[in-house]
Order: sequence, then C-alpha cells, then structure tokens
Amino acid sequence: MKKVLKITTIILSVIIGIVLILAIAGISYFFITTKDEKLDISKLDGNYSNIEIFDNKNKEIMLKNNNYTTIDEVSPYIIDTFVSVEDKRFFKHRGIDTKRMLSAAIKNIGSKSLKEGASTITQQLIKNTHLTNDKTFKRKLSEIRLALKLEDKLTKQQIMEKYLNNLYFGSGIYGIHDACLAFFDKLPSEVNLSEAAMLVGVVKNPAKNSPLTNFDGAIERQKVIFSVLKNNKTYDEKDIENAKNYQIILKNGLIYNKMHKSFINNAIFESTLLLNMDEKDIANNGYKIVTYLDSGLQEKMFNEVNNYDLNCNYVRASIDNSVMGVTSYISNLSQVDNDIKRQAGSIMKPFSVYLPAYEDKLINGLTQILDEKININGYSPSNFNNVYHGYVSVKDCVAHSYNVPAVKLLNQLGVDKSVEFLSRYGININSKSQNLTLALGANSTSPLKIASCYSSIANNGNFEDCRFVKQIIDKDGRIVFSRKNKSIQVVESDANYLMLDNLMGVVKNGTGSKLKDLPYQIACKTGTVSASDGKNTDAWCCAITTKNTFIAWDGSKKDEFLDKTHGGSSFPAMSIKDYMNLTYNTEKPADFVKPDSVISLKIDYDKLVNEHIVMAVQDDFNGNVISGLFSLNNLPKMTTFEVEFNVKKSLFEDIIEFNGQTGSKYNLYIIEKGEKILVNSFVCNGDLVRIIQRKQNIFKNYEYYIEFEQD
Repeated sequence: MKKVLKITTIILSVIIGIVLILAIAGISYFFITTKDEKLDISKLDGNYSNIEIFDNKNKEIMLKNNNYTTIDEVSPYIIDTFVSVEDKRFFKHRGIDTKRMLSAAIKNIGSKSLKEGASTITQQLIKNTHLTNDKTFKRKLSEIRLALKLEDKLTKQQIMEKYLNNLYFGSGIYGIHDACLAFFDKLPSEVNLSEAAMLVGVVKNPAKNSPLTNFDGAIERQKVIFSVLKNNKTYDEKDIENAKNYQIILKNGLIYNKMHKSFINNAIFESTLLLNMDEKDIANNGYKIVTYLDSGLQEKMFNEVNNYDLNCNYVRASIDNSVMGVTSYISNLSQVDNDIKRQAGSIMKPFSVYLPAYEDKLINGLTQILDEKININGYSPSNFNNVYHGYVSVKDCVAHSYNVPAVKLLNQLGVDKSVEFLSRYGININSKSQNLTLALGANSTSPLKIASCYSSIANNGNFEDCRFVKQIIDKDGRIVFSRKNKSIQVVESDANYLMLDNLMGVVKNGTGSKLKDLPYQIACKTGTVSASDGKNTDAWCCAITTKNTFIAWDGSKKDEFLDKTHGGSSFPAMSIKDYMNLTYNTEKPADFVKPDSVISLKIDYDKLVNEHIVMAVQDDFNGNVISGLFSLNNLPKMTTFEVEFNVKKSLFEDIIEFNGQTGSKYNLYIIEKGEKILVNSFVCNGDLVRIIQRKQNIFKNYEYYIEFEQD
C-alpha cells in the first residue's frame, strides 16, 4: 500500500511539475509576445468614425459620427441587454472571463480552429480600436494584455460607454447614438427593451442583421436575443413577452443618411465582394471607398421623388454610360439592388425577343406580324385590355408593347435562342421558366441589371454590369482596388442600332411619349406587370441617351397592389423625365450615331399594307412609300429596274460606268441571243460605279444589261 501511495505521489508530482513548467512557459510567452503592446486611451474616442465614402468629385458623403453619448444618456435596456448577450460576467471580471475562455479553448482544440473567441466586452473594445481582425494566437494574446491594462485604467461604466460609442451597426453607422436615430428616430435614452434587443442583434453581423438592409433577418436575430435574456433571467418572462409583441417601425432620423442611405448600402455591399471581407471588417480597418456618385444629382432627384409621395416600393437610379458607373441611386427598400428580384415584364422584350430576332435575321423594323388571339400548346397570352390590332410592324409592336406578336416571334425564334441571348447579359433563366412566357418578361431581375442591359444598347452593343465603386484605398493610402472597365460585345452594331431605333419610336409614338417633348434623342421602354386578377404589381421605365441610362421601378408592397393607373408609362416615366431635366439642364447629350452597316431604304407602302410584304423601291418610284432602316446583312427584297449606264469599249476590256445607290445591290448581265446571262452581282459602295469587264473574245462586240435588284 505504501509503495502504491509513493508511486502515486511521484506521478502527481511529475504532473504538477509539468503543469507548472507549462504555466511558467505560457506566462513567459504571453509577456514576451505582448511586451510591445501599448494601450492608447485616445483611440477609444475616435476610431468609430474612420469609414469614408466619397463621391465622383472626391467629396465625402459618409456622415462622420460626432455624436458621442455618455453612459447616463443610454437606456438601461441597452446596457443590460448588451451585457447579458455579449458578456454576462462583465461587471465581475477584470477584463477577461477565464471560465468562458477555458470552455472556448476546449472547443477550439476539438475543432482545430479558432471559431470560439470568448471575448469580453473589454476585449471587443480593444479589438475594435487597437487591433486587426486576424484570427491568430498572437492577436488574441495582445487583446488579452491590453484588456487587462484597460481595466486598470477605466471603470466598468467608462468601458461600457466607450464600447457603445465604438460599435458598428452597418450602413456606415457608428455608435449607439446614430444607430438609435437611424433605426428608430430615438435617442439612446428613449429605447425600449424590444428595440434594445434588435440593436444588440445587429452588431455580430451587420450585413445580415441590420433592419435597414434585412428587416426580416433583424427580427429573427431579435428572437435569439430574447431567448438569451430569458435563459440568463435578465428580465422576467412578462417583460420579454411584451417586448416580443411590440411592433418596431423603422424611422430614419439621420437626415443626411436618408439621402444617401441606399447608395451607401450598395457601395459597402459591393466593397465586401471586392475585398472578400465582411462589412464590419471594412469599417474597422479604415478603408476609403471612392464611388461614381454625382452628389448634386442624388440630392435633386431625392427631393423630386419625395414630391411624388409614392405609396409603394421604388428605385430610381442613373448610370454614366462611358464608365458604367452608378451616378445616383435612391430607394425606400432595405435591400441592396442585387437582392431586389422583381418580375421584369415587357421591359425585357427587347432582350428576350427582338434583339435575338434581329441577330438571326428573322425581322426588320417593318416586318409585319399578325396581332390576334392565339393558343400555342395551351398557352394563350393576351394584350392589354384584350385588344388586338391585326397586322402590325415590329416597330409598332415595340412602341406599344403588344404581347401576342412578341410571343409569336419567340415561338419562331426558339426559346433556346432567347435563353442563350439573355445569358450574355448575365441573366440566367432556370429550367422551369424556359418557355414562351419569356416573351413577356416572366423572369425576375433587379433594377440595375435591367439598366445595365439598356446601357449596352447606348454603347453600341457592348455590355458590362454597372458598378458603384471606382476605387478602394486602405488606411495607409495604398490603392487596393481600382476598377478597369471590361465590356463585352454581346450583339453586332447593326442589330443593336435597329433595336435602338425601335426604342426611339417608343418615345415618339408609344408608351414612352411623356418624354417626347425633350429636345434630344431618347430611347425608352416601359413595362407593367399584373397579377392574375389584373391588378398591377410592378411598373418599369428605362431610358437611354448617348451619355446616361436612367431606370425607374415602382413595386407593390407585401399583400398590396399598385393603383390600376400606376403603370410604367405613368409615375416611372415622369420620374425619368425629371431625371433628364435635372441632368441636362445645362448641356444636352449628343445624338446617337448610326453605324455604316445600317442604311435607309424606301418601301412600297401599298404592298406593305395590302400584302404585308416589305419590298424596297428606287428613289424615283411613283407609288406610295414609307422609309425604314435596314442592316446591310438583312436587306429587304427590292423590285428590279433597268439601270442606265455608259460603256467605253476597247480591244481587251469594256469599262462600264453608272451612278449607283450606296448599299444597294446590282446585277450585271451579258445579252446572248436575246437572253440575259448573269456575270456579276455586287453591292454599291459609292455614288459612281465603275466596272472593268474583261473580254473573252476580243473580236466580239458585247451587249450589256444592268439591273437594280435586292434579295
């Protein structure tokens, strides 16, 4: 027995010795590793204001947080809830929670990671003001060392005060004062338990839990906070139940933030993707984000939109076509544009139907389509008010947004072609939606995606998604991101211009007529989406000039509908007109330039109306004519005419000359025994045509015939 006891004593002594050695080694490593870490109390007062967002003239648009709030100006609900959720032993420990750290260490060893941080409120304050967000042991040890120092310098009340003023709540909002104003239009002293639970829920992941960008997510996170309060017995169940039943209504009391809120949210979201880091890290690391924002236009359009007092969700935005930068963005939605998915309706017809049909040479602007009631394998689309118009031209179909002709054309084109064409613009159609409803814009997309598509038409068929961020600079002044434009030619210039011409017709004679009195060239398309009962859910208008693209979308709120007169040609079109008046008040945009691959021809009007055939005629044609634009790659048939010419004869060749029409096709024949033998066909590239015809027989006198004919 004594022998066993002796062995046990020896083993315990060895273990204790090893533990002591490890402890001494650990403590030594801790002090050696963190010996240079210095606490700077001044950093606790200013680090919360280091996020910077600038407009296109390098003017700062992010409001600096100068609203420091003392602890006696903060509601007890806020303090108690933060302590309960973030650090329930805050008022008992001396900067670190040993019990919590040991539990986290065991979990980290088991998972072979640093997922569990176990940071106290003091440690979080140190990390947010003194350190990086790197998940390393050295940073964690530095955090602990500085937290211990901070607890020796400040009281718990002072630490809590600094902590609340340094917290980041997303959307460029720092500090408890501005968060309470931005979310609830209240001072921190006025916040109730329900609102306090929402505030606490935001800080762990502002991008996911901020009520400004994801209200539903904020509510779900709030429920988790209530559970923690209940488990920790911070409040009794009755108080928590009352807080759960309290209906939070967002009221933004930050005037400056109201104007730029949507733009800022989008710019920060885009930056998270560019830097591959979350919103909180971007804010805490002091990045400078330079955008394409035109602050003057943003302010003016923000005021114009408010004049309409719209009782719906909305987006208004403008794009600089030359750099594909978003110059203004105004919305009353909490989501960023990327998360707004609404049915596009007729505003997508140019891309799902007409442009691919032009590309495949199925149509020209005067191609006649019979607008009638149809049924294609059980699918029977209808026009607005069930009105049908007989034979109509493609140009009129686009101008008035007729549904049946679009469906007929897509049926001829093929759904696969439409799906492939849309994919060029980054619009991917799921398998369930790959059917004829694509002709009517049944797919869902975001306002800026639509605007980017239309910008490509203004840019001669070159596509690139628009962006908010031009440049990102780190706190040391280094450029970590600088945008380089990378557009892709998605459609040839001839097809693109013919579509552009159709869209200019929308303004002159169609659903975009509210813009027709503006003194410069505008191309436009509207769209209205209705539910099965005919009530409107979405109203769209997108317009382009050579300089800019403008998008306006109005959408019904949940369980509501737009007014029956609220369509794309009403409020959205009026907003676009306001946009253009504000943008071009001093300088008008230039006209669109027609590519050489597109020409104007005269068409036999009677044949078009009576026989629905597009037949080109010469300038001296005596009948009724109508002019149209055509691609040199898809010219209409043309009636044949004999052409007068001169022949200069010589021994080895004949030189034939005549005045031609640029872009028109001519046939040269030799007359043999009263019959015409075709020897040459060509398209005229200038006014004077000169043909050198080599003789096969120098002793023969050749007779020629020239015909003006277009296939």
